[in-house]
Amino acid sequence: MSVAFRLPDIGEGVAEAEVVRWLVAEGEEVEENQPVIEVQTDKAVVELPAPAAGRIASLCWKIGDVVPVGEVLYRLAGQEEEKPDPPPTPGASGGDEKNLREATGAKKRKRVLAAPSTRRLARDLGVDLLQVEGTGVHGRVTDDDVRKAARSNQLLSAGEDGQTGIVDAPSHAREWVEEPLTPTRRKIADRLLFSVTRKPHATHFDELAADGLVEWRKNRLHDPEGPRLTYMAILAKLVAVTLKHHPHFNVHFLEDEQKVRRFSSVSLGIATDTPRGLLVPVIHQVERKSMERIAEELGQLTEWAREGKLLPKHMKGSTFTISNAGALGGSWATPIINPPEVAILAIHPIEQKPVVREGVLTAGWQMNVSLSFDHRVLDGADAIRFTKTLGEYVSDPGRLVKELV
Repeated sequence: MSVAFRLPDIGEGVAEAEVVRWLVAEGEEVEENQPVIEVQTDKAVVELPAPAAGRIASLCWKIGDVVPVGEVLYRLAGQEEEKPDPPPTPGASGGDEKNLREATGAKKRKRVLAAPSTRRLARDLGVDLLQVEGTGVHGRVTDDDVRKAARSNQLLSAGEDGQTGIVDAPSHAREWVEEPLTPTRRKIADRLLFSVTRKPHATHFDELAADGLVEWRKNRLHDPEGPRLTYMAILAKLVAVTLKHHPHFNVHFLEDEQKVRRFSSVSLGIATDTPRGLLVPVIHQVERKSMERIAEELGQLTEWAREGKLLPKHMKGSTFTISNAGALGGSWATPIINPPEVAILAIHPIEQKPVVREGVLTAGWQMNVSLSFDHRVLDGADAIRFTKTLGEYVSDPGRLVKELV
């Protein structure tokens, strides 16, 4: 006897989930509430525990399969018997039953496990990921796997032509491969499409003097206690204080009601690049927290985001978003607003540049920022005033302490 465990309704309109990892094997004994499987929805990776103790009789899906809500994920032996499956059609032979199982399995939606950068590399090199054997964790295809497959394809093509060094364009069958978007990528696509088609975006660019920020942080790196004070943690605090001076940026625009909802507290969304796509964990009440506390929360949320451990509750309630492009480089951007917010700030690398200070050409630390805003709610003058205030804090972070005295 066995009982089927079906993919539950995880909430918030989730209709399907992708199998990320099985935490048990067939035949393994499990305890009640022991994690059995990790699934990825369009919002987060979630662990699903066993509803009762028992033995794993069968695992019904493979890693990478996309499972609709309500479908059987696995079966537990030794529990209350579930309703039997419908009997086979009278007269059906064993071969017919095998064909039926194969046809059913073919309907399961699958995708190759590979990072977005690896998929781009495969497209550039004309490699069909479905033909590549992944050597990464859980069979994930790596960049090296793609390059190896590309070299093999070139050698094969050269051998068939009896030539070396000259490789013809790939055959039609290898020119492209279609892959379904992951649940996370589909959610990102829907939100960004809504934002760019419904919100009239405008972007203000500014260059801020950051000598004071660099020196202020340098003086605090010698403190051995507490989390490492990163530029991002400091800037998050400075942005939160700036938002208190410009509260019309810390709002939501309600599309249906054509109203603006203002917030008394600042909840910063931190756009984070992860192997699964862009995720936006949220730090709440930033204006009330110390930079050390912000650094600690930011480090934890970033780690969870990159390991796929964020829960939906970690990505709710942001009132303003920061996109930190500093680690990747670039000078300017036109970031897309995270609805229902009305603005987003992209922060670029802090770099030494030739600048004029009091009529003298010298080397100075500068930081570019790109502020996109919803022109229905805000104007260009508002954006200029915002970055001007932020620039005053960036040039002298100690001003925060002075204002408290």
